[in-house]
Amino acid sequence: MEPATRQPRTLFAFAGIWKRHVGPTKKDGHACSFMTTTPNELVATINHERMPVLLATPEAQDRWMEGTDAEAFELCRPYPPERMELVQTSLEKRDLMAG
Repeated sequence: MEPATRQPRTLFAFAGIWKRHVGPTKKDGHACSFMTTTPNELVATINHERMPVLLATPEAQDRWMEGTDAEAFELCRPYPPERMELVQTSLEKRDLMAG
């Protein structure tokens, strides 16, 4: 596909969790992690075990941050592969959008 025919890239967020840690021997800190799910067909060509949970709309981001646990878990699913494209390939990590 020619770069001129591609759709603009949209912003997204990774779903994640964090917790403040107060330990008996260490200083206070924060522990955090990205949430992952099973890969879609496109991501499976790169990583067959998992992919990050993608929050691609402001509504999804709001549900993740402000919704119930059940609403958050509903978002933990593979992102539709037809809404994605591979950008970097090989060891060169060449950005295909650059032309």
